Amino acid sequence: MKKLTRTLLAGAGLTGAMAATNRALQNAPLPTNALGGTRRPWNWHGHEIFATEAGEGSLVILVHGISVGASSYEYRNIFARLARRHRVVAFDFLGCGLSDKPRLAYSAEPFVEMIVDAVEAMAAESAAVVASSLGAAFAIRSATRAHGRIERLAVICPSGLSGALDAGPRGPQAALPALIRSPILGETMFNGLASKASIRWFLRHRVYADPARVTTEVVDHYYAVTHQPGARFVPAAFVGGALDCDVARDLPFLTMPVLVLWGERAPAIAPRSHADEFVRLTTDARLVTFANSGLLPHEEEPEAVAGALETFLQPRVPEPT
Repeated sequence: MKKLTRTLLAGAGLTGAMAATNRALQNAPLPTNALGGTRRPWNWHGHEIFATEAGEGSLVILVHGISVGASSYEYRNIFARLARRHRVVAFDFLGCGLSDKPRLAYSAEPFVEMIVDAVEAMAAESAAVVASSLGAAFAIRSATRAHGRIERLAVICPSGLSGALDAGPRGPQAALPALIRSPILGETMFNGLASKASIRWFLRHRVYADPARVTTEVVDHYYAVTHQPGARFVPAAFVGGALDCDVARDLPFLTMPVLVLWGERAPAIAPRSHADEFVRLTTDARLVTFANSGLLPHEEEPEAVAGALETFLQPRVPEPT
């Protein structure tokens, strides 16, 4: 009996310690809006969604990717540049960044729906959409449903054609989502996986071409976003394959001009060679690459990316007949 009592007390103490650590991380300072602009109220299906806008002119909507702590923060280097000539709106997906983080069964569908609804809510007529990585896959599918409201689509190192996402989770990976979603143990495990050291390693080896760009500021932002209450639910869905969005069947149905942007030094999880397949499957697409970038050329070469986007966003002059 004494042995059992000691075991129970030890377990209770460990659980209490884990819960206390989780609470301390949740109470850490929240990340700030690094984009600037004017905060735009947007309530989506009863959830408060972070959105900010700046500039005047034709509307450009920025859609972030989904990775460790992802948010529209990733556009901070081109947000103001694009706002010189356009009205630019950036928003966070539900469960990401500075938006509400409810415990839901996340899938690709609500994120696709969010993009369609963002265009409907923020564009008087039509808009251009700039989206990255898995967010770009969601944007591609959204463009097939937006009833002509997306007039131009720029995708930065999009996912959704090949690689680990299409293969789906296997073995222990398939059991991780339920474990991560569990109240105390799951949050503790996620906090351990999403340490500053882990985030720094992920960004240096799986995202950026130049590790020196993974500054303390960048790591601190992602860390603060990742450790907000409920922030683990979207990554849990991602790990479990629930966010997969194979867009091979969607690309041929895009009727608007498409710009594919890719870093020449992108890692093996999304190599430069994938860009050609996106262009091949799309009726009206062209490719621009960036020699010194990985998966976030809008972070690593913002002037060049902003220039490519400006050229793409200009109205086309009809060819003489």
